[in-house]
Amino acid sequence: MAKGSTKKTTSTKKTKDPNAPKRAMSAFFFWMQENREKLKKPGMGVADVAKAAGVEWAKVSDKSKWEKKASDDKKRYEKELAAYKDEK
Repeated sequence: MAKGSTKKTTSTKKTKDPNAPKRAMSAFFFWMQENREKLKKPGMGVADVAKAAGVEWAKVSDKSKWEKKASDDKKRYEKELAAYKDEK
């Protein structure tokens, strides 16, 4: 007899609907779009750039510009999501 059996579990991943609206971006991601190239240095991986961006984002004092963009994008997403759900 084997000591302890292993049970293989299969995860069921929900398939993504290609017609679903794109999720709203956060203020950080809007800021990141504008500043990614400034933060990148040769040899830096994606995770390193993200860590550096997080540190720089914490130092930003006036985030209202990006928060406004995020708010507008959230409204866009909610509007598109409502239309998408009505179609279903």
